[in-house]
Amino acid sequence: MCLKNNLVLAILAVVALFGCKEEQSASQQNLLNVGVEVLEPQDVPLTFEFAARAQGSKETEVRARVGGILLKRNYIEGSEVKEGQVLFEIDPEPYQVALNQAKANLEQTQAELKNAKIQLDRTEKLYKQKYASEKSYDDAVAKYDSLKAGLSSAQAAVDAAQLNLDYTKVKAPISGLTSMEAQSEGSLISTSGESGLLTHITQINPIYVMFSLSENEMLTLSRMVSSGQLKNPQDKNAVKAVLRLGNNDVYQYPGEINFVNPSIDTSTGTIKLRAVFPNPNNRLRPGQFMRLTVEGLERANALIVPQTAVMQSSKGSYVYRLNDKNEVEIANIKTGQTVNKEYWTVNEGLEQGDRVVVNNLLKVRPGMVVNPMVIDNPTDNNK
Repeated sequence: MCLKNNLVLAILAVVALFGCKEEQSASQQNLLNVGVEVLEPQDVPLTFEFAARAQGSKETEVRARVGGILLKRNYIEGSEVKEGQVLFEIDPEPYQVALNQAKANLEQTQAELKNAKIQLDRTEKLYKQKYASEKSYDDAVAKYDSLKAGLSSAQAAVDAAQLNLDYTKVKAPISGLTSMEAQSEGSLISTSGESGLLTHITQINPIYVMFSLSENEMLTLSRMVSSGQLKNPQDKNAVKAVLRLGNNDVYQYPGEINFVNPSIDTSTGTIKLRAVFPNPNNRLRPGQFMRLTVEGLERANALIVPQTAVMQSSKGSYVYRLNDKNEVEIANIKTGQTVNKEYWTVNEGLEQGDRVVVNNLLKVRPGMVVNPMVIDNPTDNNK
């Protein structure tokens, strides 16, 4: 009888145990499967994007330096010209006449000086022999010195006349692209006012690209550098500027930042920066708008979360995080920079080892117990 009772108890125990396992298995099957990423500090590449506008690396006005009738234009409007190329010709005849007259005056002064030298030598000889008075000798010296000074003045007049004649050929002060002519052939040109402006030249190879940083952005970057969050690149050439044009094409040549304005623009509250790009095919033109991205910087020991996992509420950004019991809880966070256009860096709200829910977000609710499935961080795989 005792043996029979023991057998019955054993059977009931097995049935109960089997029932518990089935109940536990069924409970696990009812849990929602969610993907989670486990946060670990890592060095991540940062990119900073700005609105930008192209500007010529050199821009100059071409003006007449002598007046007269504009006889000829020697270039095609909008074409590229070289430094020193003759662009315009102003009537040279009045200046040629002035040069000839200056040269004649110079020759006359040279002849008079030669004669004055002969007279001085003769008077000096007679003066030493006491056949000439001291006044006669002094007069000869004064005349010679006066004509000697006059010779320098006459030579300067010739040089000035030659310079004015040369100015009748208006040359390009720099290489670049020309604008429309401001004065047409036959116009009377002066050396002042708008009538002296002939055209503009803009150098676009290399070309400048201007962009601005807000005061807050500059302070944020300075704080990141001072705190060690922003790594100082070992290779200065690693930091480069990349352009994305209006049609979303990436410009083929990288550039470099070569100037940061030392002061803040009080009207806009921004700091101007300048990048320089090669432009051998003249693809970029002054005034062109584009997007400029600064690449090559890294943030050290950063925690990152997928942008798709970050949600918004009246209190700001938040993510779903799992506690030790696999319960869902809300973690309010402050995000920083973008990483590979898919991730945010996290400045506040999360710590190393936190498990962040990255999918099934519409089905997840705070307090819910879920079945976590760890997903590798793609940025780790790329390292």
